Amino acid sequence: MRAQPLGPAWPAILPLLIWAVVIAALAWCLRTLAPARSPQGETRLELWTLALKPTFNDYMFERLAAFEAANPGVGVEWIDLPFEALDRKLIAAAAAGRAPDVVNLSDLQFGRFVGLGALADMRADLPEPPESVYLEGALRLGKIDGRVMALPWYLTTQVSMMNTELLARGGLAASDLSHRWEDLREQASAYHAKTGKYLFSQPLGAESQIPVMLLSSGIPPLRPGADGRLRGALLDPEVVAYVRGWVEFYRSGAMPRTAATRNHSHLTEMYKNGELAMIDTGPNFLSRVKGDSPGVFAKTAVRAGVTGGLGRQHLAVMTLCVTSTSRHKPEAARLAAFLTSTESQLGLCRLVPVLPGTIEGSRSPVVTGEDAAPGTDQSVARARAIAAAALPDAVAFTPALIAWPDLRRTFEDGIKGALLDGRDVETVLGEINTQWDRVLLAAGDAPADAVPTPGPAAGGRTR
Repeated sequence: MRAQPLGPAWPAILPLLIWAVVIAALAWCLRTLAPARSPQGETRLELWTLALKPTFNDYMFERLAAFEAANPGVGVEWIDLPFEALDRKLIAAAAAGRAPDVVNLSDLQFGRFVGLGALADMRADLPEPPESVYLEGALRLGKIDGRVMALPWYLTTQVSMMNTELLARGGLAASDLSHRWEDLREQASAYHAKTGKYLFSQPLGAESQIPVMLLSSGIPPLRPGADGRLRGALLDPEVVAYVRGWVEFYRSGAMPRTAATRNHSHLTEMYKNGELAMIDTGPNFLSRVKGDSPGVFAKTAVRAGVTGGLGRQHLAVMTLCVTSTSRHKPEAARLAAFLTSTESQLGLCRLVPVLPGTIEGSRSPVVTGEDAAPGTDQSVARARAIAAAALPDAVAFTPALIAWPDLRRTFEDGIKGALLDGRDVETVLGEINTQWDRVLLAAGDAPADAVPTPGPAAGGRTR
């Protein structure tokens, strides 16, 4: 339906429309920040989620109706927010004592709110010990000092997609490529020298992957000091050597210039345009390649993703948390457990190629590709099955720290000096480390187990 032109009556009604918009906006804000209510003895829970409407309306309405049927006397009010609005609204609501009972947080947001004391320990109110339900690597993010502050709702991890035609130009087959980032750099240098093209790329400046790659290689950039407080460890020789390896690789020209200035989007654009021979990304990207670049899709092979030295894939985790101000914590914990149950998570997996955070769900035919939903693209189903195979060893390498967003920004701003301006790597890391210590000091005490330090994967690959 096309928009109708504005008629001559528009100037007269404009003030009324402005007031109508203002009143509607105020009403929406008051509704969003309203406290949980218990009219006529009924317990009312408020649930905030991220960017699910309208695509997942039917799914959420069915799940919430099922929860209410299983919990007589408990009702749920569902409010969905844009991703970029949640931080601001949750902080304002918490300050006013009007936070929701259950809130959906990404792994990058979780640390900020647990550090602010905005989240409650759910352990005593969960129907089962969470360790028996959820994947260890996914649950790890939400376990702080033995408390369970978040449950994993749904996950994404990466697979490698490879343009076999571009690989062949460099004398490579998909089976030749290393599964380790450090070894892959050597292959990329040889590939670039032979073809003048790029084997792969990674965001090193904007949304830098270097901190996560350090953790996934068992080289933590943060360590507890003598007083038990976390300190920056960017001047540790292992850290300096690792970062220097990436900076020198970038300076050699074997990575595109945009690796220093663009986020993950430069990888997807270059792969679809036939400018990268491989990319590590979520399984759903394959459907975009099929739609946008059918020629590239026809030459794409998929395998397990690249890892750091520990042989563990990084998990991006969406969580559900109970807020510390909820007046109905037992019921709120039951709601979080219900929505993150295997049944609920597999229902979501039938709609979109995400991965479940439960042990049972990770073994389901829905995610292993044997029972894909009707209409599911078979190539995407196979890619998700490859990603699912990595779940037992995968870990959320995002530190659960209130300061983590600020530490990341500081690192990204600083490392560009080494990448783009040719500054000495150790000098740059020293400056970043000084700023990190200031940020950590201002943020207050943080438990050491907020920084993931798992051991190597059992039977991990060496290539």
